[in-house]
Amino acid sequence: MLHSVPAPEENRPHRTFPEIVAAVYEDPRVGHEARELLLAVAYGVDLARRDKTVTPLKVARRKLGVEHGCRARYDRLIAADAPRYEPPYAAHAQTGICEAPRLRPYKPRPYTPRQKPTEPAPTPLRPLPPTIEHIHPGYTPPRDWRTEDGVCGATAHLCVLEKAPRTGWVTAHWFCRRHQDHADRVTEQLRAHNEQAPEPVPNTGGLLPCYFKADWARVYQHYSPRWTPPRYGLCADDWPAFDDAAPRPTRHSRLRILTGAGHNLPED
Repeated sequence: MLHSVPAPEENRPHRTFPEIVAAVYEDPRVGHEARELLLAVAYGVDLARRDKTVTPLKVARRKLGVEHGCRARYDRLIAADAPRYEPPYAAHAQTGICEAPRLRPYKPRPYTPRQKPTEPAPTPLRPLPPTIEHIHPGYTPPRDWRTEDGVCGATAHLCVLEKAPRTGWVTAHWFCRRHQDHADRVTEQLRAHNEQAPEPVPNTGGLLPCYFKADWARVYQHYSPRWTPPRYGLCADDWPAFDDAAPRPTRHSRLRILTGAGHNLPED
């Protein structure tokens, strides 16, 4: 059972429920599903301030309802907020675009139909009007990466991952079967580089610890048993920022939700 009590180390007053709602809506990191979870927990905390017998997370779980297979939507949203690193889609896709140098220059060829029509086309009654192309001012045609970049561009099945030296985030490099030797050479070049790369900085989740204080490691472990805490902390505000152009969100005082001793988390 989880209870809500004031944070003794904070001298400033707690934010009201409207202030929490405004902060959640102004946070650019919060998506629509995470917003549902944060607002439901904030509502439970607001009720617990007036009634000490109210459990905030149980209120949030009840308000979020249930979905497929009688599983609470709250359970899935809590598991989705577990701080972790999510690699890009290209890192775990089945196929990609080969980025090795082309073996020969690319020359576009006109399309020729495989079969000619057996019957002649009907004679039009009147000539068709000229084709009108609607192009916005300043439009530039898309870049042809086959001719300008000189890459292969064929469907690739060999993936080589490169880890960033500061963040540990991965970048996928794809190669086709014809460029197997090129893929092996890149793999050997990145082997020592990837071994020295740090643990990936989380880029997903960690929003609940930004607004509420609780034993979130225990909560995340309950709803996502395979999850392991990252070395950078659970709160997204504490993760290192490597993009100086993007300002970090303003830190806010957090409400404390403590796990009572001798009690278990709510179960289905």
